[in-house]
Formats: sequence, C-alpha cells, structure tokens
Amino acid sequence: MTRMPHPALLWTANLLVPGTGLVLLGRLATGVLFGIMWGLALAALVFATLVWPDAFATDRLGGAVAVAAAVYAGSQVVLYLRWRAIGRHLAGDGRDDAFREALVATLQGRLDDAKAVCRALLRVDPDDMEATLHLGTLARQRGRRGTALRHLRRARYLDGDGRWDFEIGREIAALTESGRSGAASAEARSHGGSDEPSGS
Repeated sequence: MTRMPHPALLWTANLLVPGTGLVLLGRLATGVLFGIMWGLALAALVFATLVWPDAFATDRLGGAVAVAAAVYAGSQVVLYLRWRAIGRHLAGDGRDDAFREALVATLQGRLDDAKAVCRALLRVDPDDMEATLHLGTLARQRGRRGTALRHLRRARYLDGDGRWDFEIGREIAALTESGRSGAASAEARSHGGSDEPSGS
C-alpha cells in the first residue's frame, strides 16, 4: 500500500459498518470477519427485540447487546492499530534507510547485522513484508530450512496483492533445491564408497 485512504472516509465507513475500514486498508479477511460478526449480532438483536421478544429473557438480551458492543468496539480498536502501523510504515524514510542498511549488510556478508535490522523493523511494524521476506532469505542462506520456510510463508500471507510473488517463489524454490542437494550429499556420505567394486 503506497498511501492510505482519507481518514474521514476510513473512519466513517468503519463506524457505519464495522470491518469496512479494515477492508479499505487491505485487510480483507479481517474486515469481512468483523462485518459478518456484526451482521449476525445485529440480526440476533432484531430477532430478539422485534420478531420474537417473548422467547428471550432479559439476561439473554443483555448478553446479545454485550456481544454486539464488543464486536463494534473491537473493530474500531483493530482499525486504529492497523491504521497507526501503516502510517508509521508510510511516513518513515527512516524505515527505507534501515532496510537499505539490511541489504548492504547482507551483500557485505554481515548476516547478523542484516538480521538485527530486519527484526527491529518488524518490532515497529509486524506486517513489514520486505523485512519478513529478507529474514527468510537470511535463514535460507544459513541453512535453517524450518525458519526460512516459516518467514517465507508469512511473507506470502502479507503479500496480499501478489507484488512479491516472484521473489517469494524464487526463495522457496532455492530452499527446496538446497534441501534436495543436502539430502543427496548426506546419502552419498552414508554410503561412503560402497559403490566401488571390490578388488579381486
């Protein structure tokens, strides 16, 4: 996301229908989930108060109101946290400078420094896709397959519009290839010359 929707549009939409603001920020699954929960809570309230009021005791009605209020408030809180995280991400030239520092450190072979920078970026914004992808690359270079795969899967999840799909796919392919060659060399070591013909 290169820029955020206008805050007035974002907050008005989310106040009218919880989850809409999250959809506008690119969090489709979370926004739709909040929208469905809000719709169900509202339908339950309408049913309880207008359609069949005799079937619901006062304490059950109070519980339904509490659930609806929790969904509504939760949607606003999640939107606020996501809005702040994206704002920090977009506002910071410092973030881009820090990521460039991680790339330079990687090219110079200072993998620990690159990893430290990426981890610092993720502390500021846990959804920083580039830092997550780079951590996957660093883990692959060090032969840590499980860690690399975890970071690459997370990067694929964060890459909602598929902009980094080629890079993520290339890293996963390199990881798979290194796994195959590692398994082949381990098998060759375990046989240790058993293929040589015995002398007569």
